[in-house]
Amino acid sequence: MKKKLLIILLIVLGLSLAAFAVYKLVTPKAYDPEILEPEVFEDEVYDTDLLIGLWQEGSVYYRFNDDGSGVTWDTADDVVESEGSKFTWEVNKNRFTHYHQMEIGGIVPKVYKITKLDLMNLEYHDDYGVKSMFTKLE
Repeated sequence: MKKKLLIILLIVLGLSLAAFAVYKLVTPKAYDPEILEPEVFEDEVYDTDLLIGLWQEGSVYYRFNDDGSGVTWDTADDVVESEGSKFTWEVNKNRFTHYHQMEIGGIVPKVYKITKLDLMNLEYHDDYGVKSMFTKLE
């Protein structure tokens, strides 16, 4: 009787192990490095020369100069370019950083991710999901 019980337990254990092995083979993995292509993770590189000039989104204007400086203003606040806020900027791959110079001193960096940059369009967003879409004027 004990022998029969032992044989039945071994058969049940064997079937359980076989079922678990089949389950592991069939279930897709959340991360499989053999399937994911490395270029999926590479950041796009944008031509910074395309940024140079005057850009507009609604009443907000940005002027990017070729020396890495710039100015921004909002005509809805009755501000013109000569009264605008000055900043410096840099692009590293698709990371776009503005360093805004405060009137009381100090610099405030604002970091964005460029999603589109061509001759007439500039689109970027920040880590909070705020998206900006500019059209080039000159």
